[in-house]
Amino acid sequence: MKNTSKNILPAYPELKRVSLNGGFFGEWSKMISTVSAKDILYKFNSEGALANYERVARGESKGHVGPPWYHGLICECIRGISDLLVHSYDKELDDELDRIIALMKKAQDADPENYINPYTTLERPNQRWGDNGGDILFQHETYNTGALAEAGVHHYIATGKTSVLEIAVKMCNYLADFVGDAPKHNVVGEHSISEESFIKLCHLFRENKELSDKLGARPEEYLRVARYFVDHKGDNETRYTSPKFLREYAQDHRPAREQREAIGHAVRATLFYTGMATLALEDQDEELANACKTIWKDVVETKLHINGSVGAHRHEEKFGIQYALPNDAYLETCAGVGLVFWGSELFKITPTASIWETVEATVYNLMPASVSEDGVRYTYENPLESRGNYDRWEWHGCPCCPPMLLKIAGFLPRMIFAENGNNIWLNLYIDSILKRDDATVTLKENKITVNTENGSTNLTFRIRIPEWSRNFKLTYNGEACDFESEDGYAVISKNFSDGDTVCMIYDTPIVKYMAHPYVRADVNRVAIKHGPLLYCAESIDNGKYEVWEDLDFDISEDAELVLEENGNITGKRVNGESFTLIPYRHWNNRGAHPMRIWFKQKGYTTDPMNTEGWDGKLYRPYAEY
Repeated sequence: MKNTSKNILPAYPELKRVSLNGGFFGEWSKMISTVSAKDILYKFNSEGALANYERVARGESKGHVGPPWYHGLICECIRGISDLLVHSYDKELDDELDRIIALMKKAQDADPENYINPYTTLERPNQRWGDNGGDILFQHETYNTGALAEAGVHHYIATGKTSVLEIAVKMCNYLADFVGDAPKHNVVGEHSISEESFIKLCHLFRENKELSDKLGARPEEYLRVARYFVDHKGDNETRYTSPKFLREYAQDHRPAREQREAIGHAVRATLFYTGMATLALEDQDEELANACKTIWKDVVETKLHINGSVGAHRHEEKFGIQYALPNDAYLETCAGVGLVFWGSELFKITPTASIWETVEATVYNLMPASVSEDGVRYTYENPLESRGNYDRWEWHGCPCCPPMLLKIAGFLPRMIFAENGNNIWLNLYIDSILKRDDATVTLKENKITVNTENGSTNLTFRIRIPEWSRNFKLTYNGEACDFESEDGYAVISKNFSDGDTVCMIYDTPIVKYMAHPYVRADVNRVAIKHGPLLYCAESIDNGKYEVWEDLDFDISEDAELVLEENGNITGKRVNGESFTLIPYRHWNNRGAHPMRIWFKQKGYTTDPMNTEGWDGKLYRPYAEY
């Protein structure tokens, strides 16, 4: 095999062209579509979130229910559910979205400037953008506007309706008139999302000029605002808002192109870095792209928990210093979803397989763990150990994670493949179907089947070689075939005829992983994975008394680990007793039992002074079975 990097940049297929095809994620997505989506909207309504729009429409003052970002969360639900409706249409959900959108329109129509932010209108009408003693960090005005823009784009693409888009255009036009160089005002995103969503709004209207003219859209202004939000981080001397300096908490400590590490509130951070990557690609801005890559490297090599989560500290929900990875870490669901969005945007700049090793850990472990198997209970925190004090909640005073869950579930099909002409990247090994003009590509149980539309077609597949695979091989129509290696992908080019197949053949051992010697929380311990799946022990399966102490056992050095038919892993402790591990994504579905991921390993001693072989690695194999 030889390296033949082509520097071909990929794009994701439209959602309507790619769908899940059974398997774990097919069933999981179905649950999110049919159960969780309705549950989440019902609970927002029950808590009074939608009544805020009615109060604004009636011209009331005071009486806002919930946090200031409720409006943004509703908009995120609209985005996620719109995407889910593409492949799982549900008239009840569609009608409920129409009802919510009608309430939004009434609230916007009540304002002569088309401003819509229910909290600020009801509670701080004279403090827009943090003026007159307001607090932009708390009011979340740019976040709410960005979420509205995002909802407008996704709802239109999914349904063909312009109802959300019309609201978004009016509000985004108002924002564009207000934000910018003098005589406009120095405002930056206090909670990022607008940077990416305004660029998407620009793209939609650039590609649909008639629609743009009809709605009075100003696509280049949306792009200008996105640039302003990125370019003016750290520029707080002339800031209009209060507070002027949003500090590390909101990635406002220095200009974006000078930032080199992931810092501050982890959700705001991952969404800001997503916007950086989107803008870097839009403007072919190498300096901005390099800053984004450097920050990604900082996360992957020093700040990423093994369950695909980020944001170690409960205080300010923030990143910690390098290698500070406590097992009782905060690890907010939203931050993990933000990491996936960031990685998916970064891939379009630097299409390397290593990005998907990180994204895959989050998709396979954190995403399913963040919602119960009955689809109606959710997590805010996703720790790597529990003394029985963590449990999913039916609802929360800050229910930001369920809408992000809807968004990532709706986006999941698009990430599996990427394209550029006849080039097709396979990024995630998730059963799915990609429909193209020249062929339908079906992925099922590690087999790609090509069904051509007109006899035959030339295609080049770039198939990710998973880090967790061993002895990776390809077959073409059942026969072994050579492939070239490119940035972690196996590259195979053929003139495909109808029914041709490519199979990925590899071994998937059970692997014990050790953490970098600088990770003090995991000294002398190992974690266990099978393929992309991380495993954990719950006390209900291990020990007589279901207490935390039952899980702090030493794993035998000699006994093998065994993958059972039910997907669990069993092994032996040093004292000869057995232990049972379950996939982390299933934990906390049988009650709030103690849980652990990192275990003491007989014969393994961490040497904090020896970092040989650890360059670029945060976790590496200790033993395989």
